[in-house]
Parts: sequence; structure tokens; C-alpha cells
Amino acid sequence: MKNIPLITQAISLLCAVVAVGAVLLWAPVCAGSLELANGNMVPMRCAYTAKVAVLLALILAAVAVAGMVAKRPATLALVLLSAAIVLLTFDTPLSIGVCKSADMACQATALWLRVVGGVSLVAAVAGALASPDRKRVRE
Repeated sequence: MKNIPLITQAISLLCAVVAVGAVLLWAPVCAGSLELANGNMVPMRCAYTAKVAVLLALILAAVAVAGMVAKRPATLALVLLSAAIVLLTFDTPLSIGVCKSADMACQATALWLRVVGGVSLVAAVAGALASPDRKRVRE
């Protein structure tokens, strides 16, 4: 039971690696561009979502590795970064989102990011609740 924080950090590290792999290798975002009214071409917003997702995944991996090396759980950081990866893919005022069309390639990327972010989030919360070092109130 002493290895629970180590296991949750390893799961978060694995999820971060899968998120980077999904964005860069097996489920890349759309390569298309949008034409503005003045004729300029700009990338679609899913390109920006991919860049931020890779950055968040790298930070998640760094926090997980630092927690494993220091043998101290970084539960709050893991939870917040995992939630940010999931939230990033939705169209809210706090996030970038992906293209609205269901047949775009970025929908597969968003699915991968939601799954790995959710798995990492659940693992971090479960690790925090099951940690033997957690303070418990006795009645």
C-alpha cells in the first residue's frame, strides 16, 4: 500500500506519453487552414489545441517524474494538469476546443486527449483517496 502514490504517478506519466504520441503520431490534428476575409491563411484552432496539449502533457510528465524521484506525491498538480488536458478539448470560454465538424481528424485527437486525461485524473484522485499517508478523522 506504500506504493500507491508511485503507481498513480506512473499512470500519469504513461498517460502523458500517450497524449504526446496521439497528438504527434497516430492521431494528429487537421492540417488545413482557414482563409480570413483579408485573404490571409491561419491554422485552425485544433492546431493550437494540439500545441497546448503537448505542452500540458510534457508538464504532466515532468511533475510525475519529479514526484517519483522525490518520493512525494504531487497529487494536486497531477489532478489539475489532467483536468486541463480534458478541458482543453471542449468548446468553453476557458479552453480552445477543436473543429465543430464531426468528420475532421481533430475529433480523434480530442477523443485520445479526453481518454488519457480522464484516466490520469481518475488515477490521481484514487491515489489521493487510497494513500496510506492521508490524514483521517476519527470519531
